[in-house]
Amino acid sequence: MTQNSESQRYSLLGASSSKAGVLKAVAPKKPSHFIELSPDLAGDKEFRSFIHADGAGTKSIPAYIAFRETKDPSWFKGLAQDALVMNLDDIMCVGSPDSMLLSNTIGRNKLNVPDEAIKNIIDGYKECTALLKDYGVDITSGGGETADVGDVVRTMIVDATIAGRIALEKTISTDNIYSGDVIVGLSSTGQASYETRPNSGISSNGLTLARHVAIPHIYAEKYPEVLAPEINKSVAYKGSEDIFAKRQDLGMSIIEALLSPTRTYAPILAKIYSAVNLKKIHGVINCTGGGQTKPLRFGKNVRYIKDSLFPVPPFFKLLQQMGDIPWAEMYSVFNMGHRIEIICEPSVADSIIKISEGFSVAAKRIGRVEASTGENAVVVQSEYGEFRYGI
Repeated sequence: MTQNSESQRYSLLGASSSKAGVLKAVAPKKPSHFIELSPDLAGDKEFRSFIHADGAGTKSIPAYIAFRETKDPSWFKGLAQDALVMNLDDIMCVGSPDSMLLSNTIGRNKLNVPDEAIKNIIDGYKECTALLKDYGVDITSGGGETADVGDVVRTMIVDATIAGRIALEKTISTDNIYSGDVIVGLSSTGQASYETRPNSGISSNGLTLARHVAIPHIYAEKYPEVLAPEINKSVAYKGSEDIFAKRQDLGMSIIEALLSPTRTYAPILAKIYSAVNLKKIHGVINCTGGGQTKPLRFGKNVRYIKDSLFPVPPFFKLLQQMGDIPWAEMYSVFNMGHRIEIICEPSVADSIIKISEGFSVAAKRIGRVEASTGENAVVVQSEYGEFRYGI
């Protein structure tokens, strides 16, 4: 049976996991690139310009709860990396720009979120861009805006925008995805050589579901600003564990796992693009919104068979158990162990895997592409069953 890629639990929580309605409204046709490219602002026909916006989403709420419980504003720092990387890694799916310009926006309720939180976020942007520059990913900060909008925002929203140019000959088009391609997945867990601590793999997608499953309702009672009054309380904040206690199965606490900064694959992708013939890479997918169903939007008349996935990481197993979430829904919300997929000719797969492993990020062939008639499809063959997804 074909599953819809939309999470029903997500809908009850006032959000959309697939954003299918929004995508249908603003982009009814399948895109040719992972992000939208525009004619070059400088008028050079050999280049394309882009501007891309994203953010940390509701990940700011676990940070807010952790701050209120500990009085430590450093919990907010990782949100800068979340907002930056959710933009950057989408951009890197179309190729490697020479340089980029970053702008950030912070909207907060000043009565709940102090100035020290803003300082930590700004410091987070500085640290993240400095690290990326060491790996040849050049992002210049163009400033931003901090707005006190308490009548609009109960806690905080952290967003960013990145703009730049990319040479047309260096872009990767998802129109080139064909039957016979293989899918190489890059792990979302472990500790990359450029990370300072192990990563739970959560990134910044699925946080609405994750926090309501993992965080106990006592925190919604203590801090009512973390729960919209319109949400049915029977599905909100259902956790039963101590979120600050270190867990042997995770190697960290639940709150640390929720706030594990979104891994960037930009250093790895930049090296891959410089070492591998780009014509043999037919698509790069960032499996954020929609989890493992993300490729549905890309390519034409293809079926993505994912039959050799990474083992489900401990944090995703815990979320599934805590929320009794159907496995089909887990794969349509979370990345479930790998976030970047490189769709390529078989001849370059081993080179891509070796480059990723050189950064201490596990990589493997997780599947393949087959021809299909009609709409695209994704088939997940996992340790917990086979799940088929369509648009």
